[in-house]
Amino acid sequence: MTACRKTQFLFLACLCLGTSLALPQESSGRLAVPTTNAVVSSAPSAAPASPAPPTPPLPQQSTNSPAASGSSAASTPSTPAAAPNTDGSNLTDAPLPEIANQPKLVPTTSSQATDGPKGPRDGHWYVSGFGGAMVEQFQVNATSTAVGQQPLDQGPSGQLGSYAGFKVGYDFAVRDVQLAFGGPTPIRTAMELEGSYLGSYEKIPLYNVSSGGPTVGYETYNLNAYSVMLNGLIKFEDLPVTPYFGGGVGVVFMTALNHKMDVNGVVAGTPTTYTTSTGTGQNTSLALQAIVGLERKVYENLTLFIEYKFLAFLDVKFAYGDEPTTSIPPVAGGSNSQNDFMANQILSAGVKWSF
Repeated sequence: MTACRKTQFLFLACLCLGTSLALPQESSGRLAVPTTNAVVSSAPSAAPASPAPPTPPLPQQSTNSPAASGSSAASTPSTPAAAPNTDGSNLTDAPLPEIANQPKLVPTTSSQATDGPKGPRDGHWYVSGFGGAMVEQFQVNATSTAVGQQPLDQGPSGQLGSYAGFKVGYDFAVRDVQLAFGGPTPIRTAMELEGSYLGSYEKIPLYNVSSGGPTVGYETYNLNAYSVMLNGLIKFEDLPVTPYFGGGVGVVFMTALNHKMDVNGVVAGTPTTYTTSTGTGQNTSLALQAIVGLERKVYENLTLFIEYKFLAFLDVKFAYGDEPTTSIPPVAGGSNSQNDFMANQILSAGVKWSF
């Protein structure tokens, strides 16, 4: 009887051990995997309260730690792998970056100006020639005096004069300048060296000093004036016709030829008649001018322009001899003249070649 019970006890123990191996391990949420590669089938059991999340496939080797399998899946890189090298070199093709985020590069050999490296908006040298007329001349605080006679006031000359010259200059590059009104304005500045000639036949009326009244005589001479000026200009670009303005400073060399005074009138309450000798006077003075003009490009580097100038010669003095001039008996002697400045209003037009 004892041997029979021992046999039954061993049979029940083996049966319990086999059943426990076949049932799922609910505590870990996974099927029990034996240490060998064989998969043990089990009988169906009751479903858990909440379905377990799907698990990645298990590798061939047995792993009893769920955390280890999860960390290996999370550490998988998300960037695309480099293409394999097929030419046998040590270089591999890296993945291309995102082109949309790359900055746009401008080659250093090309200009970013609208018209290229040497467009019309860039700086350039130029030469020009011009010609025109002096339309009016007047003197300020001007007097003419025959030696031994009363001084007389000079009036404005109504004679036309000829005007011509040339320029060598540089147009600087166009810059956008913010003025007090409007938006940015494209402006170009220029510097130029100018040489000019002014010639005229002067016939200046003479009056009693500080009393006005009728004309008592005339002063006549031929004027030749050679001036050298350094000008600065400001030009407003990007318009059909380019307006500009500026000024200049320089020196003028003047010669008065065939000078003579003819007086026949009442001077300081006394009837006076005399004629001075014919003489020549010279003068060197400071010259200033204001310029207003318009220019228009007509072909490639060829530009036409028209200008108005107010040209002033400062502190002009002429001397035509030292002999006294008398009325009775009549003796033709010397004379002299002086003024604060001699102003000339000039209109001219010309052509400019840029390079």
